[in-house]
Amino acid sequence: MAFATLIIKTNIGEVTAMPLWYIARYILRLDKKTFAVFILSQIGGYPVGVRLLSELYGNDPDNSRSYSKHLCYCYNSGPAFVTGIVGIGVYNDVTAGIIVFISCLTANFLAAVVMNIRNTALKPHRTKISFSSSDISDSLNRTARAMLNIILPILLFNCVTELAGYLLHAVFNMEIPAFLKAVTEITNIKTDGVIFSLPITSALISFGGLCVIYQIFSLADFKVNKLYFIFSRILISAVSAGVCCLILQITGYKPAADAFAYATDILMTDPLLLMCIAAMTFILLKCTEKMKKI
Repeated sequence: MAFATLIIKTNIGEVTAMPLWYIARYILRLDKKTFAVFILSQIGGYPVGVRLLSELYGNDPDNSRSYSKHLCYCYNSGPAFVTGIVGIGVYNDVTAGIIVFISCLTANFLAAVVMNIRNTALKPHRTKISFSSSDISDSLNRTARAMLNIILPILLFNCVTELAGYLLHAVFNMEIPAFLKAVTEITNIKTDGVIFSLPITSALISFGGLCVIYQIFSLADFKVNKLYFIFSRILISAVSAGVCCLILQITGYKPAADAFAYATDILMTDPLLLMCIAAMTFILLKCTEKMKKI
């Protein structure tokens, strides 16, 4: 995230993406900076898009509505997570992860085309790379603060989900459906020994989960139309599932029958342990804030 922020601050992203932009400006109809953000957001992970858009918003605070729209498609899981956690961790096959990633990427691309169809293609202009030592420290500081807004919600959502599941099982002898767990926190897609079909997995990864969406809202420096964002992500998730079905139909690929499903780890399912980790993290953050004031 720090590297991506630095790329945008120094205009390196614009210069690097310029060859692609000359073609994409007629299709996506984005300016060079936003196009660079779009590219980085597709490979950097869910929070990268909102942080980079917030960086642009700092230089253009009067255009909050546009950044809220851009956020709808500048949002994707990184290829490392999809191929590693989903491909290898769930299906025991990198190919499955690649198909899911391509499906999500294609859905975001189509969403960008549709949502910007009324825009006019922008004319090219010269861009210079500007770099200073303060850019590095500023990017690191912003990333460090953003990481706090990323880590704590993961602990909180996992803690609440597992605690609710524990209580439901203890009181009513019921289990929270695996699909609902994944919708709540996307990393739960590899737990409970449940393997979803690839189109469903593509839809879940494209949606990101309520925990990730909460992170996005907390990281945004600009005003986000929350209902519009959630509704657009639901539609884009459906498109991602459809693209995945099309890829499977064309390639004839089927996950192996002996696909390996991750075994449930006690570190992720013990609600008491998760609550302790969350409490210790909160105490540590408070101590860090006090030390900074001193």
